[in-house]
Amino acid sequence: MSRAVWIDGAKVTLGPASLLGQGGEAEVYDLGDGRVVKWWKPADHPDFDGIPAAQAAAAQRIAEAPARLRALPGRLPAAVVAPVGLALASKRSTTIAGYLMPKITGTALHAYGEPRWRRDHPVAGDEVVAALLSLHDALAGLHRIGVVVGDCNDLNVLVDGRRVHLIDVDSYQLPGFPCAMFSERFVDPRLCDQAGVPVRPHDEASDWFAFAVMAFRSLLGVSPWGGVHQPANPAARCPATARARQRLSVYAADVVYPRAARPLAILPDDLAATFRAIFETDQRGVFPRDALERLRLRTCTACSEEHARVRCPACQTRAFVPPAIVRGRLRWQPIALADVRLATEPVAGAGRVWLAGSSLYRRGRLGPERIGDVLAGQTRAWVGDSLGIGFYRAGGYTVGFVFRPDRGGLDDSVALPRLRGELVDATAVIGVDRAWLAFTLADQGKLATTIVVVASSGQVIASETLADATWLAGFAGACAAGPQLFVPTDEGIARVEVVQGAIVATRVFAETAPFVGASDHLALSPGGIDVLRRMDSIRLQLT
Repeated sequence: MSRAVWIDGAKVTLGPASLLGQGGEAEVYDLGDGRVVKWWKPADHPDFDGIPAAQAAAAQRIAEAPARLRALPGRLPAAVVAPVGLALASKRSTTIAGYLMPKITGTALHAYGEPRWRRDHPVAGDEVVAALLSLHDALAGLHRIGVVVGDCNDLNVLVDGRRVHLIDVDSYQLPGFPCAMFSERFVDPRLCDQAGVPVRPHDEASDWFAFAVMAFRSLLGVSPWGGVHQPANPAARCPATARARQRLSVYAADVVYPRAARPLAILPDDLAATFRAIFETDQRGVFPRDALERLRLRTCTACSEEHARVRCPACQTRAFVPPAIVRGRLRWQPIALADVRLATEPVAGAGRVWLAGSSLYRRGRLGPERIGDVLAGQTRAWVGDSLGIGFYRAGGYTVGFVFRPDRGGLDDSVALPRLRGELVDATAVIGVDRAWLAFTLADQGKLATTIVVVASSGQVIASETLADATWLAGFAGACAAGPQLFVPTDEGIARVEVVQGAIVATRVFAETAPFVGASDHLALSPGGIDVLRRMDSIRLQLT
């Protein structure tokens, strides 16, 4: 069936051959000149026969179309496919039958959440993340100019490589023009009654909720409400259509996860926690963009599973995760050697804490005070401002301990890993709430270093044996700041952290490379890091 509209004063016939697609409200036709026309279905369209409510909605949509389109801000984000002209119902009519927009290419984001489509159309994980970041920027840009998408869903987002295009701007919610449309799969349950129908207007938070659902589907190939709810009591089973309102996501213990979806474990813990907070406890607000910026999806070299963890959740193969190179404006100034205060010092025969025979002592107000028992002649220990750590080896076993330099009591329950081979070196870096221990051992002709991160409570936070990490050469000169370790290397200061149980370098501050070497010592200072070098000392501040 052909339809006629008037564009730029000329009659244009819209026939089946030029039909590009259609939805519940409109049909889209190719004009053949780089433009398409979105033609709104009128109230007498066959799709609305016998549905008075749909007929009334169609009539209202066309009646308010001119004012709604005029209300669109002039500077929409580049990703938004904005109107470039109008289509009239007849030559002399002022009734708008639709609007023109540039013809664009792309695949609906919906396809990215379909496991079968992803198998047939492999897409690199970094491209998926880039597309989600592009969508994030577009939503944030719309909100800045007072526009709410409202019916925010993955059929209205077209992906073109690493970019996205947002279509259907005629349904956007603008001041004075609420959006009555919604998609059941993406509507924010905060807005809905018990039947799942919105009773409150869309808002920016509901757009971000829909974004979270789209991101989740695109990354894992399943809706947050996918799978099957199978509680122990069958009478308590929640229908799929009600799961969002009950906040029963795929993370729930009694939901059977679909086998076709990618494993939940491929996502890093912080991103998984963000999704759970949104879907299960109604956390709202702007979706944290940095959680996506940090996401690095890569293919496991052993089993080919794509994941974003340090170790593959399928086969536990360690992934190579190069640190991000950070460049910024660096300020530096020379300082006196005496101004550098190293936070960790070895415990020896003198000082505020010392070893004597089989005991560890500290200097108290009234003289020496015993902290606890150690193994005479076999103990190594280090002390910081508020925490101390040490170990001794006996009979093939290594005993670790922590202590407080300001009081008695030694906790020797630290569960250090089994250390095999000849101990070549050991050193420690101590922070406020944790200590980093490094053991270098020779075993069967090979040298390897085991790093153990120990909390002030004595609990082992992480432990890992590393053979080729380039930052190990500078460990003895490192300093700790909260949960992070800053290590001098010849490539610049490296930031080392515990990520998903693994000890990895996450950042390298490249601008510091000309000023720092692996043999230097670092110390925290107000607003920066001091560097104790062979001949002098400097203070670095990266802004």
